[in-house]
Amino acid sequence: MRARILSVVVGGVMLTGATPARAAEPPALPYIPIHFGDAPSPARPLNLRLTFAPAAATDPAAKAGQTPAPPKAFEYSDAYRTRAKIHKLSSWAMLPLFGIEAYLGQKMFNDVTQATDTNRRLHKAIGFGIGGLFVVNTATGIPNLVESRSDPDKRDLPLIHGVLMLVADAGFLATALTRPNSRTPAGLDIYTPKKNQHLTIAYASISVASFSYLLMLFGK
Repeated sequence: MRARILSVVVGGVMLTGATPARAAEPPALPYIPIHFGDAPSPARPLNLRLTFAPAAATDPAAKAGQTPAPPKAFEYSDAYRTRAKIHKLSSWAMLPLFGIEAYLGQKMFNDVTQATDTNRRLHKAIGFGIGGLFVVNTATGIPNLVESRSDPDKRDLPLIHGVLMLVADAGFLATALTRPNSRTPAGLDIYTPKKNQHLTIAYASISVASFSYLLMLFGK
C-alpha cells in the first residue's frame, strides 16, 4: 500500500515537471511623464519666423568679400590735348573770316564796279585763309575724333560736329572751283550764272560750318 502511494506521488511530480512553464511576464515599469517644453498657451500663440538666406554671389570679388573695383577712367593722350588746343584757338578766327569774306563777296556781287583789283585780291586772300583754317582744323579734328571714340563716356556731339565740318570742307572747295572770272571773253559770257552759283555754294558752306561751330560751342 505504501509502495502504491509513493508511486502515485512520484508520477504526479514527474507530470508536473513535464508541463511547460509559462513565460514569465516582464515586470511593469512605473509611468514617468516626460516633457519636451511647455506647451504654448492659447492666450500666447506660437510665432514662427522664416529667414531666407541671400543667394550666393556669382561675382568672384563678392565671394571673396571684396567690392568690385570701379572702371578705370579713360585717359586721353598728350597729342590729343595739343591738337584740341590748336583746334580751339584756330576756330576763334572762323566767324570773323566768314563775316569779312561774305561782305566783300556780296559787295562785288551787287555792283560789278566794286570788283576792283584790291577787293578781288582781298577777297581771294581771305578765301585762302578760310581754306588754310579748315585744313588745320580737319588735320587736328579727325585724329581727336578717332581717339575719343574709345572713351566709354563719349558723346555723339563731336561726331555730328565732325561730319558737318567735313560737309563744309567739300562746300568750300566747290566754292573755290566755281569762282567767276570776268577777265576773259569766255568768262564774261558766263559771269552772271557763275557768280550766282558761287554765291549760293559759299553761303551754304558758311551756314553749315557756323551751325556746326555753334553746336559744339554751346552744346557741351
